[in-house]
Amino acid sequence: MTTLTPFLFLHIVGGSLALVGGYAALFAPKGGVLHRRAGMLFFYAMVAMGIGAMIVGLARGKSTWLGGPLVIYLVATGMITVSRTQRTSRTRDIALMMLALVIGLVSLAGGIQIVMDPRGPLGRAPGVASLVNALVLLLCAAGDVRVLRSGPRMGTQRLARHLWRMCYAMFVATGSFFLGQAKVIPEPLRITPLLTVLAFLPLPAMFYWLWRVRRRPHRMITRVPLTASSPKVA
Repeated sequence: MTTLTPFLFLHIVGGSLALVGGYAALFAPKGGVLHRRAGMLFFYAMVAMGIGAMIVGLARGKSTWLGGPLVIYLVATGMITVSRTQRTSRTRDIALMMLALVIGLVSLAGGIQIVMDPRGPLGRAPGVASLVNALVLLLCAAGDVRVLRSGPRMGTQRLARHLWRMCYAMFVATGSFFLGQAKVIPEPLRITPLLTVLAFLPLPAMFYWLWRVRRRPHRMITRVPLTASSPKVA
């Protein structure tokens, strides 16, 4: 356990900062300084959380390690989508697509196995979650194929691709914490309806912003100029 302590710490701190940055980016005015800075905090925190989760999960022999590369892939492709320069790298894009495809297929196989033979304390719930994640990853891989064939997304498609990938990554974090780790929350604050709302809040927010992108794309354009190396969070 001692050798895993740094990675467990990385996972916990990264997850905590991801919740702060994610909620701030979710509700801050889009394109403003707060939104962009919160988005960058969310990105780096999710990468840290994902690395910690993957290493700890693999060391403990748990299938939860799949959540690590899942969130890293989502936030990485989400940020690449809105990069100001949008530098293309076919090797990078193919590698990310293959990551989504492999993790999606592994999640699909694991989810089917759990659903067919639920022996854990949570029954079929982890299996259903794995199947949903598998579907998301396979859809992402299909989207990556389209990008490889026709180039980076532009306009509303670009913003939508960024929004849904970042919001779903946020949902993975909130669901894992507020539902999966509810036992670590102080008992007076362990109010099931409240935790459920906090866990699922990124999903309705995602659909709202996707609707806004389609209805008012001009309102989603960054208002503050960025440096050439800075990613633009939509």
